[in-house]
Amino acid sequence: MEFTVTKTGLILKADQDVEKMLLEQMEVDGVLETDDAMYELFEDILANSEYEWITPQEIGALTDAPILGIREENGDISEAYGFMDYCVRSLLGDLKEYGEAKLISGD
Repeated sequence: MEFTVTKTGLILKADQDVEKMLLEQMEVDGVLETDDAMYELFEDILANSEYEWITPQEIGALTDAPILGIREENGDISEAYGFMDYCVRSLLGDLKEYGEAKLISGD
């Protein structure tokens, strides 16, 4: 997974081989739209990056959107990006269909 910070947010780009294959299998299995599948796919990816899942309560957000962010050593959250289209599309669905997903900056 490639993470690219832009002026308005964070773009996630799926690896065209491994991650695309996993996303296609999730669709076949009927789990592509589930939160469990999203967390499972991102488990290894986030373990090897500076990003982690952030709860909406930690940043005072009134949403159930999936939020990725960067936490400083003291525990403060310095960056937060949410997939705000979560109520009409899924993060994994966008990654599968378009090869990328856009998360909006919390600033």
